[in-house]
Amino acid sequence: MEGEEFGFRKISAADDYTAAVMKDGQLFVWGKNDFGQLGVGSGIGIDLVESENIPKEVDLDTCLVDGDKADPVNVINVSTGSRTMMAVDSNNRLFQTGLKINWSPKHVQLNQERIEGKIEQLACGHNHYAFYDTGNNLHCFGTVVKQKAEEQYDGYGIFDGHEIFDGNTIVDLQMKYQTFGVLVQDK
Repeated sequence: MEGEEFGFRKISAADDYTAAVMKDGQLFVWGKNDFGQLGVGSGIGIDLVESENIPKEVDLDTCLVDGDKADPVNVINVSTGSRTMMAVDSNNRLFQTGLKINWSPKHVQLNQERIEGKIEQLACGHNHYAFYDTGNNLHCFGTVVKQKAEEQYDGYGIFDGHEIFDGNTIVDLQMKYQTFGVLVQDK
């Protein structure tokens, strides 16, 4: 690796793990993996108690169906929550890890017709997520996992940012555990 140039495009840290997007679009993770939030491991045995102390690449290509594999994953943004991580690539594909539902990354099948332009910014909380698109629409969704069951319930809502923020433009999103903040620019 000597002589090679490394650089980060984006880094995001949660309570006990970190994700970094390299300039070449690779996604690396390290830290605690007790909910599968790193997107690596099998979800059995040592994965439940050990941490990844050395950055490990997350292979998001493995969760794509055959029709989507023509364009390799080039991650441009990542957000970490307490139990989950979200990443978006240059083809506007959204990926999720964590929640012990499945220890492998999941390609989130979004209705692209509901997204105006590109996904601009991601935010992850405890079991909920949001992003905004270039059309200033705020997309919010969440997951509730029933205790002692393998069931998962998802909700999804789209809100016109111009309408709910009195004509102002969304410029940033942040989430932590159960809080949510939106920064808007005055018109």
